[in-house]
Amino acid sequence: MLQIEVNREQIGRLLALSKAGAYNPYERFSWPDHVALDRLWCDEDLLTTYGTELHEQLTPEQKITLSKWEAINFFSLNVHGIKGVLEFVSQIIHEEMYDDIVSDYMHIFISEENAHMWFFAHFCKCYAGKIYSSTGFPSSKIEDRLERDLYMFASTLIFEEFVDFYNHKVGANETVPAIVRDINRQHHIDESRHVSFGREIVRQLFHMLVENDKSGEKRARISGTLKDMIRYFVGLMYRPEVYADAGVVTERFSSPSALRNWLRNSPDRKKFHGIWFRRTADFFQRAGMIDDAAFLTQ
Repeated sequence: MLQIEVNREQIGRLLALSKAGAYNPYERFSWPDHVALDRLWCDEDLLTTYGTELHEQLTPEQKITLSKWEAINFFSLNVHGIKGVLEFVSQIIHEEMYDDIVSDYMHIFISEENAHMWFFAHFCKCYAGKIYSSTGFPSSKIEDRLERDLYMFASTLIFEEFVDFYNHKVGANETVPAIVRDINRQHHIDESRHVSFGREIVRQLFHMLVENDKSGEKRARISGTLKDMIRYFVGLMYRPEVYADAGVVTERFSSPSALRNWLRNSPDRKKFHGIWFRRTADFFQRAGMIDDAAFLTQ
């Protein structure tokens, strides 16, 4: 029987931490009637205009408004990303390949992610009146179940580390509105466990896949796929509707999409892509899953 081997002691610790940190998501936060627009909703260097000439042209009020809509984008991405993750995990939770302790943690994972989806959606609807639509990762049907699961867990891990970079910084920022800080802080605490779990599963699935890969064909394919996934998540940082809602589209650009494409491809932004995704790319490189971690800034 094919079964993934994991560090059971590590998974056991994660289970204990989740149980010790359990909370009622519907009572966890104090929801104000509105969130003031008298300050940034995130660190300024998290804005997707940061480092460009356009950013220097924005007024303080425009930066604040942009920070609001970029927060709505990040929270919306979480809503849609979690829906996809829950569907996948629900399908495999009791497959024989995953032993009982992994299945037990998946139950905890589902519960916590469902809570996250609720409070992110509630925030968006309360303070923006909408949730931005989803954009799914383009994928093809994978026949090999190990490779299928690797890509699903890897994309989940990339996404979790992607949003956690934002959550960690904003959750520690005492100058942002309290509800924004509290949601980011709580999500960071929970996601730190999910990232640890995801890294363990991804590492073991990868080792199983390439154990007999004499030609290196699988390694090369996996490396290319993971790089494409990371590039995809870089693109999610930039959303045309955000720039339209924030009112930062200038006459220089023909549309919000044109501004989005300019920012996404700006040489001035590449450094920040490298900073944002460095932890994830370094992990994949150390695990032998990608051939270099510098592709984001090249």
